[in-house]
Amino acid sequence: MAKNESVSRREFLRVGALGAAGGLLVACAPQTGQPSSAESAGEASAPAAEDQEGVQWGLQYDPHVATYERIAELVQSETGYSVRIEPQAWPLQTKLIAAMSAGTHPDVICMMGKVSIPLYIQQGLLPLSDVVFDAVGVVPNEAFQEESIEAYSWGGEIYGVPTEANLVGSMVCVPTQDVDALGLADLHPPTNGDWIFDSYQQMWELAEALHVEEDGRVVKWGLSSKGWDNQSYLGIVRTLLAGEGSDWWDLENKQFNIDSEAGVEAMRLFAETPVQMGIETELDENQFNTALAGKIGIARGISNPALQQGRDEGVYYELTSAPKVLPDELPTFVGEAGWGFAAPSNTGNRDFSIAYLQTMCTHEGQREYAKIYGGIGAPAWKGLIGKYDHYSDPDPEGPQVQAAKVMENLGPITRYYGEGFGYPSEVDGIGASVCSEVRLGTLTAAEAVKSYQERCEEQYKVYLEDIAALS
Repeated sequence: MAKNESVSRREFLRVGALGAAGGLLVACAPQTGQPSSAESAGEASAPAAEDQEGVQWGLQYDPHVATYERIAELVQSETGYSVRIEPQAWPLQTKLIAAMSAGTHPDVICMMGKVSIPLYIQQGLLPLSDVVFDAVGVVPNEAFQEESIEAYSWGGEIYGVPTEANLVGSMVCVPTQDVDALGLADLHPPTNGDWIFDSYQQMWELAEALHVEEDGRVVKWGLSSKGWDNQSYLGIVRTLLAGEGSDWWDLENKQFNIDSEAGVEAMRLFAETPVQMGIETELDENQFNTALAGKIGIARGISNPALQQGRDEGVYYELTSAPKVLPDELPTFVGEAGWGFAAPSNTGNRDFSIAYLQTMCTHEGQREYAKIYGGIGAPAWKGLIGKYDHYSDPDPEGPQVQAAKVMENLGPITRYYGEGFGYPSEVDGIGASVCSEVRLGTLTAAEAVKSYQERCEEQYKVYLEDIAALS
C-alpha cells in the first residue's frame, strides 16, 4: 500500500505557482538502453501477467496517491499486473534521473510534461508512438486536447500519455455575489451569460467596481493576476503576434519575439495598466491564496477559487475567460499542460510499463484519473469533455460542472508553450519575476520585455549547452 505525507492543496498550488527549476540536470546521465524500432516491433501488445508486479512513482500528495490507487486496480483487472505505488516528494524529474543512474528507477512515473525536458534531452523516456498509441489504435492529436499532448512531444516523438490539459493563464474567477450586490450582474461575465470578457477595459471596469478603500487605505484590491503570470502574459503576446504568422518563440528561426511592440503591449495589458489605474498591486502571494483571504476581487490565473474548494474555504467565485485582446477575435492562450504518465527508457519491466501506459490510453483509464479533485474540468482525453458522471458532485448547477463548461470553450484555443526554447519552468520564473517588477514600478513595460528577452536568451544558451553535453 502506498505511503503518503499529507500536503494541503493550498501549499501544493503555492509551490506550483512558483514553478520548478527545469535546467538542473544531475551530473550522471542514465544508461538509457533505448531500443531500436526493430526491437520495438512485435512488442506493441503487452501480455497479461498474472502474479507479476511493477513499480509506479508519482507525487507524494493525497489526491494523487488516491488516484494512483484507483488506476492500479484498473491496471490489475485489465492486464493482470499488480502495481506497487511509491509516492515521491517533488521534484520528481531529478529524482528519476538519479534513480536511473543508480538502477533504482520505477517502471512507470506520473509527472508533468513541462519538467521532462532533461529526460527528453538524455533520451531517458520510452518513446510511445509505436508501442502504446499505434498499438491501441489511438491517434494522439485526435484523442487528446492539443495542449496536453504537446507537453509530451519532442522531436517528432511522444514520450508520455497526458491526463490533464490544465489551461492555467486563460481563466478569470469573478466574485459573482459581490457583482450581483453592486447591481452589475447584467454587464459583465459570467453573470451576463457570456463566458469571456469582451476586452481588458471591460474587466478593468469590473475590477474598479470591486476595489474597496477605507480611510484612504486599500482593503480589497480589484484585481490580482499574480501566480501563473507567464502563461497569462505569453497568451496575450501569442494573440497579438498570430496575425503576423509568428509567436513568442519562433522555432524555425530559433528566436524569441518578446522584445517587440506586441510584447510591450501585452505587458501593458497584463501588468502595467491595472497598476497605473490603482486596481492592482504586487502582493506577496498568488491570486488563489489572496482570493481565499478576501484581499482581492477578480482573481486571474487558475480556476480553483471558482471550484468546490473555494466554496469550502468560504468564498464564492465563478469562472470566466481572460479577456479578448483584439475586438471580435478569440484569444490564443498559452498553457503549461498538466500531469501524465511515462516510463523510463531503460525500464527493466518493459511489458509492465507498456501495459500500464496502454491502459492510460483508454477511456476507462483516463476516467479514473479524471476523478481527481472531485472531477477535473480540463481533462486531456477529449472523450471526457462534457461528461460529468464521474464527478463527486455532478450537479449541473454546482461549481465543478459550471467551471468545466467554461473550460470546454478554453481548450480549443489553448496550446502549449511550444518546443525547443529551453526549459518551461525557467521561462515561467523569468516571466513571473519580470511581471512582479512591473507591478512594483521598478520596470516599465518596455524595460520589462527587454529584460525578459535577454534572460530568456541566457537560459536558452544553457539549454543548448545541456543538449551538447548530454545528448
